[in-house]
Parts: sequence; C-alpha cells; structure tokens
Amino acid sequence: MTDAREIAAAIKVPCLISGEMSRKMAFWEKLYLNDAEWQSGRVRPLKIPAVVAKELKRLIMKEFSVSVNDEELDRAFQGFIPKLRRKLDFGLAIGGMVFKPYWDGTTRVDIVPQNEYLPIKYTDDSCDSIACPETVTIGKTSYTRIEVHDYNRKNMTHKVTNYCFKSGNPSFIGAECGLEEVPEWSGMTKEKVFENVRQPLFSVFRTPDSNSVDIGSSLGISVFSDAVGFIRDADIQWERILWELESSERAIDASEDLFRFRDGKPILPKGRERMYHTYGKTGSNDNSIFNTYSPEIRDISYFNAFNQIMRRIENACGLSYGFLSEVDSVEKTAEEIRSSKQRSHSRVCDIQENLRISLEETLYGMKYLRDYYENRKSGDVKITCSFGDGVLEDTDKEFQRRLQMVTAGLLSGEKFLAWYFGCEESEASKYMPEKRRIFGGNADDSTF
Repeated sequence: MTDAREIAAAIKVPCLISGEMSRKMAFWEKLYLNDAEWQSGRVRPLKIPAVVAKELKRLIMKEFSVSVNDEELDRAFQGFIPKLRRKLDFGLAIGGMVFKPYWDGTTRVDIVPQNEYLPIKYTDDSCDSIACPETVTIGKTSYTRIEVHDYNRKNMTHKVTNYCFKSGNPSFIGAECGLEEVPEWSGMTKEKVFENVRQPLFSVFRTPDSNSVDIGSSLGISVFSDAVGFIRDADIQWERILWELESSERAIDASEDLFRFRDGKPILPKGRERMYHTYGKTGSNDNSIFNTYSPEIRDISYFNAFNQIMRRIENACGLSYGFLSEVDSVEKTAEEIRSSKQRSHSRVCDIQENLRISLEETLYGMKYLRDYYENRKSGDVKITCSFGDGVLEDTDKEFQRRLQMVTAGLLSGEKFLAWYFGCEESEASKYMPEKRRIFGGNADDSTF
C-alpha cells in the first residue's frame, strides 16, 4: 500500500497509523510470506508464522456454519464464506481486516486486509471512517483510487467518496485526476450519501489482543506478534541441527595408494564421493593407509532445545502443546495437558466472538444496500453463527457420550438433536421419529 501518511495528506484527513505500526505490519507480512529478516545462506525460515495463522484459522472455522433468516441474503452470505475461509489466515497474521459490502446488481463483500486500509475516525473504539486505496497501471501511468467511507452517528448518514490520483512513479500517489481516466472506474459516482443508516456499512474485524506495538492504536496485532523472538530462535536452532547432522557425516581419509586414477584424479566409489577424502601416498615411515571419521551425533540435546523453543511459541500464540512441539518428549501431567487445551480454547473463542460481531455488522450493510437499490423496506434480519466446540472436545467422542446419555434416559432426544444439528429444541423436534425409538426400547413407543 502507498504510505499511509501520503494517503491521509492527499485526501486531507488525519493519519491514525503510527510509523511504528506501519513498520510492524510490513514486518508481520514478511514473516507470513516466509521472508524473515534473519534468513541467510544457511538459516532458512520454517514458515512458522504462516503455520500458526493457518492452524488458528482451522480451529476457528473447523465447525463453523452460518445461516441468515432471509433466503436471498443467506445465498449472498454463503457465497462470501469461502472467500472468508481463504483470507482469514492472512487477516490473523496482519492483525485484522475490513468486510466491505457493495452492490453490483447483487450483494457482494470485499475483504480488505488491515495493512491495505487507513482508519480515519473512531467513536468509542468503533471505527466509523476508513479509506481504501486501489491502484492500477495503464501504460507508464499509475492510477490510485481512494474510496472513503464516513459514517456520521449524529445524522445517521453514511457517505462514500471516491478520489482518483495519477503518477508516473508508482511509489507516489501523484496529482488528483478524474475517475473517467480509468475505464473500469469511469462509471463510479464521485460522492454518494446514504441516509437513515443505523451503523457503518462496513465492518472491522480485529484480533482480540491489546495493541502492544502502539498502545494508543485501535488496530489489531498479529496472532504471532508475541512469539517473534522465539520464532527467530527456532529458525536458527533448526540450522544448528542441520549443521550438526551434516558435520557428523561419516568420512574416510584414505591414501591415494588405494585408488586408481583417471585424468590425474582418483576414482572414488560411485555415489560415495562425499565419504572419501584422499591424501598423499603413504610414506616409508607412515603405516596408516586410511582413517575413519565418525563423531558422536549430539542430536538429542539439540532437538530437546528446539522442542522447548516450540513450546514457547505455542504458549505465546495461545496454542495447545503438541501443535508444534513433541509432547511425548516431555513428561506431562493430565492437568497440564488440560490447561494447555483450555488456553487454546480461550484464545480461539475470543477470536470467534470478534468474528461473529463483525459478520453481524456485515449482514446489516448487505441488507441495507439490497433494500436501498431494490427500493425495499424489509424487516430486521438475523444471522446465526455456530462455531462448535471442537477445539476443546473431540466431536466423535462427545457424540458417543451424549448418545449413551440418551440411551440411558439421562438426556432427551430433542436436546441431543439440537446439539448435533446446532438448532433450537423446537426445530430439533421436527427431526424426531413419530412411531419408533432410534436409541433403543419398544418400536411402537413414540417418545425417548
């Protein structure tokens, strides 16, 4: 993205992203892309940041389902979810993202990562105004469109303004120009005001942690922000392990007397060239023909250290032990394992709650735009998000436990089906068989 301060100056708004926060977001992006600043000829990053972000995404979305009590909007929302699944891990890595509904004959949603938009105004920690830049290049000219969304809580209006700039250097935003200079932007309105809007027509999703980079900022921080030092240690320690294994390879120093020569070079056993090192012919007073180099490999202590670093990463990122580390290598009590899973469960639940709120706000924007452009006055719509509890519990084991409780008469069939299908008991009762029992008992009994 073009420098945030330059964008803010171009559209004459305050810049709420500090220089340190901009640098950190660029740093987190590089780590996610496996381009760590400490990599060298031998130190190669292990892609731990991307793995952590993707694992958290997997846990968050593992049992995720969503439904809207409006068939048309539900269909639009279901089309948005695959895009969310694909981009959520980068949003977690960078600190957050914006969900921006728009209308092009149907309702769609853009996803903008946190490092590609500029927050302009906050009210009670809620973002009410943002600027989203987009750049295209035509020939040697770079065009930047800045779409500004500004919500006025007092007047209940949401204004969308489009600015366009052009420059011969893509590193600079350049001078203001008309939208019509770019064919794909020529049909866009310069300014549009929506009235009677209860909340912004966009939604900001942020990671739940306080911003330890810029304490005054309302932006989110990366899910692996607190583990960066340990991630660096892990990359370097892995290089040490590889060097230990490589430097401990068996080798044989042998006299040239043992080999035939071709073109002045000894012919070494095919496929074993790395094993043999030759030295001059054996002297009259030297009876050594060959010496074997086979040092002891210190792999256990090296791997133990590496495993401890991995556990520090898991702890800093809120993941349970065993995701990165080898659990079997450390004696652990049942309570420690349980505590580790609780930590992961709490971490994931916090992120899920932020995501749920953002999706509810996104649905409002989708509904408003649909009703506005189709001249409707539909009632309130409701979104139902279910994330399940697979982070803490094994779903198959929990199913068997609950099934046994139903069979023993300790749990009603309605409650069991409501849990399984993620619905209300009244809805679950529709799945109940009328003249038979599916969990045992008499075939003509209609109750559990």
